[in-house]
Amino acid sequence: MKGLSTLVLLAGLAASTTAWAVGGFKGEEILGPGLDSGRTEYFQNWDRTLDPDTLYTLTGLYYVTDSHTITIPAGCFVQADTAATLIIQRGGQIMATGSASDPIVFTSMKPAGERARGDWGGVVLLGRAPVNKVDPLIEGGIISGTYGGNEPEDSSGIFRYVRIEFPGYRFQLNNEINGLTMGGVGRGTELHHIQVSYSFDDAYEWFGGTVNANYLVAFGTTDDHFDTDFGYRGRLQFGFGLNDPGVWDPTGETRGMESDNDGSSSSTDEPFTHPYLVNFTIVGPKRTNDTLVPPTTSADYSAVTRRSSQSSLYNSVIMGWPWGLSLRDAITQQWALDDTLQWRNVSISALIEKVTGSNSVHGEDRWDQVTTWFNTPEYNNIGSEPRLPDDIGLTDMSDLNNPNPVPAAGSELIGSADFTNPRLAGFQVVTYRGAFDPELDMSQQWTAGWTNFDPQNTYYPVPVFDEDGNEVPSHVKLASSYPNPFNPSTVIKFSVPVKGPVTLTVYDVRGNVVAAIVDEVMSMGTFERTFDGSTLSSGTYFYRLQGNGFSETGKMQLVK
Repeated sequence: MKGLSTLVLLAGLAASTTAWAVGGFKGEEILGPGLDSGRTEYFQNWDRTLDPDTLYTLTGLYYVTDSHTITIPAGCFVQADTAATLIIQRGGQIMATGSASDPIVFTSMKPAGERARGDWGGVVLLGRAPVNKVDPLIEGGIISGTYGGNEPEDSSGIFRYVRIEFPGYRFQLNNEINGLTMGGVGRGTELHHIQVSYSFDDAYEWFGGTVNANYLVAFGTTDDHFDTDFGYRGRLQFGFGLNDPGVWDPTGETRGMESDNDGSSSSTDEPFTHPYLVNFTIVGPKRTNDTLVPPTTSADYSAVTRRSSQSSLYNSVIMGWPWGLSLRDAITQQWALDDTLQWRNVSISALIEKVTGSNSVHGEDRWDQVTTWFNTPEYNNIGSEPRLPDDIGLTDMSDLNNPNPVPAAGSELIGSADFTNPRLAGFQVVTYRGAFDPELDMSQQWTAGWTNFDPQNTYYPVPVFDEDGNEVPSHVKLASSYPNPFNPSTVIKFSVPVKGPVTLTVYDVRGNVVAAIVDEVMSMGTFERTFDGSTLSSGTYFYRLQGNGFSETGKMQLVK
């Protein structure tokens, strides 16, 4: 059966029709005011539908206005110019309907190897759901339009199976757009299967609103993975955060979670920030015992809740930060004592024995009862003493670009979840803490197929120009071998759309590798390679051309 499964996999390698995955954009189009337009505003005041066969370049501050919609089908690819930002204004909608096989990608327009956090702005969704501020603005008014209202069921559209890479453009010091910013977004919005990678600010930030979300990935972010403010009261389940140890906030602190009610430590503004976060796996910069973390990193706490927030966490694990939990300000601490703010069935692996003024990994300097509260027996929390990352027992976190956060046999995360809390009614019931099912390998987890943990080195086949300024066709092509049938040799001709790592491999019908013809970094161009089958038996063979962003398979017959 193993050989048959491999053969089926080979035959289906080119099943995706995504233009950026298999090449073949039929056209190019600018979204917005034009290249190098910076923060120039552009207003889409009509309904617009994008085409997955077109390469789009987002420019300027692109607004979808009240009563209008931008529709982005599965497989669309949008590269973004410097400072470009997509904003769905209050009353507007986005219908971004990616799929597991054909996700929608927003990324930097810079080539592989040159991309950086903050290359462009990100995506901003603004809605009419309640917030605890009057006519608030995003990023100090740099983004036009307020948000919030009295419509908790408001819909900003659909946003599913979407990747947002290298966002967070710094407009001013401490004034960056997040990867995905949500202001007053209502629970009528469909929001799930999203990955934000290498944001210069938070990966996700909710400013009020009621939107629920599931299956969220935050990767390599500079600031916090998940940040909630201004009265956000949604329900979140299955989130994965992973820090790059070489990336941190240069002007603040890098944390797994952060939550505020607003900017005041004595805030009584309602609604209070009170999301439920369930089944999160959040991995800090020290993802394994052997991971080296620069001493200059600004990473500090696993989670900080303050300024009257009631944010609550269940059935989750946070590991790899220097310290554990910090509950700050008198009102926040009282919410914990009143059992309004809850942490239940949470595992922490923090590294440093004592915070200054503390006898545990938690912030007793801010609240001397935090360790006693966290350790309440019926809360089933673990981790007030310092522990190493490997103590959590994830399968393999050694490779940043190929993480395996599935709990391994013997992990305390297995079988230790509890959904009897009335607050968790309506959430998907699972038996494990964290975001990943210990009974499934990574190829079967909810992250499979649509996520990308190496966006820096992904060679998207966008238009490339040679030294004379001539455009090189943006597609990959694997021609039929010739002759076919053959004896004893045949020539395989193929083209590579852009410089990058390429493999050309031959398999038999059982899926066994019989020849590795190419395994190297190749420049763009068209190539020929000869395959000699003189030592093989007659039969059918498959050959696969594969690189970052493309994969094609052919079939040939050896007849002796």
